[in-house]
Amino acid sequence: MPTCRASSFTDTVSPRAVSWSNGMIIRRPEVSPFAGGVGMRRLVTTFALGGLLLAACGGNTAAPSPSPSQSAKPTTTESPDAVMARLYEAAKTEKEVQIYSSMNADDGKKVFPKFEEKFPGVKVVHTRASGEVLTTRVVTEKKAGQDLFDLVESNLFEVGYIIDQGYTQKYVVASAGDYPAEVKDASGAFIAARLNNDIPGINTTKLPAGVTIKTWKDLCNPALSGKIAVEQGDVVVYSAMRKILGDAEAQAVLKCIAANKPSLRSGHTDMANLLAAGEFAATLSSNGHRLAQLKNEENKPIEWGRTDPIITDVQGIALANKPPHVNAAKLLMEWMTSQDGQKAIQSTGRVPANPKVPPKYPDLNNFAKIFYVSLALRADFDKDQAFWNSTLGIK
Repeated sequence: MPTCRASSFTDTVSPRAVSWSNGMIIRRPEVSPFAGGVGMRRLVTTFALGGLLLAACGGNTAAPSPSPSQSAKPTTTESPDAVMARLYEAAKTEKEVQIYSSMNADDGKKVFPKFEEKFPGVKVVHTRASGEVLTTRVVTEKKAGQDLFDLVESNLFEVGYIIDQGYTQKYVVASAGDYPAEVKDASGAFIAARLNNDIPGINTTKLPAGVTIKTWKDLCNPALSGKIAVEQGDVVVYSAMRKILGDAEAQAVLKCIAANKPSLRSGHTDMANLLAAGEFAATLSSNGHRLAQLKNEENKPIEWGRTDPIITDVQGIALANKPPHVNAAKLLMEWMTSQDGQKAIQSTGRVPANPKVPPKYPDLNNFAKIFYVSLALRADFDKDQAFWNSTLGIK
């Protein structure tokens, strides 16, 4: 029987958000976010996953709402700049830092050179791959006794799995106090480096007359039959909908979307590009930053549905348990979560996780309520995936 551990990480509405329309705030079951099985957009089937700690601990206990005592506190009272200055002196002898990250190569070429410019002599080696591939690589290396990476940065579900295996260590960055509780672990197991809004995409020239998309249920409009696209790996979007709407309503919405015969796609970037090209009128869920780029930089006829709340993925970063360049690793982690590093991420169009740094595109900063995807959603992921696949006809 595994030991039960309480966690303050819950998928609640942002403390900056207004109240729910029905006057209630959703609370999640209190379950350790790093225990048991893994839920991902596409499961990493390479590994045989153990049973969930949720079952062992009992999953019906309501989690406490975030409180000041649950906020991650830095291990030092130094300012972020002072911490980075101290780490830099030691990092100069290490000369490099190895980060395994799902950040795409183009974004990495904009972000990491700014770190290298600020900290001359410390080179960032960016190993870029999808979260699933990174997870496989980390596990393979660790099982072979190799300690090659310093930091891992990817979708929270993948990072959570790596944490589960004991391949990371806790480290609370000096900027942790700037971040809401929903995007960090109170003890320092991870913190968000960037966010991703999962929002319905709209081609304004292809949307049938009289049709509006403000809720997921609006995608059930028969006028949208054959005019919707769904990324077939977006199980977590349904998982979040189920927590927001309740089981019955979320199931009903997915069934009626399926009745509209959506085009099943693989890859959010490709799907967004096809949306902009007029291949379909709407998507169930697209990456907000890409939609904003298409609208604001490429002048495409793109808009998005401002659902209530907005589902937001956390892209977490964690420190390796045996980093070959420990000081450089901490330095890069400190910088990426500092306002300076977050501004570098902002420059790519991605959504910064630090509330003190707004998104590059103002229309990604006007959401009244946010539902952060948390590791607690893994508890029912297998069940959610089975319903998702059977409803949409995914083999």
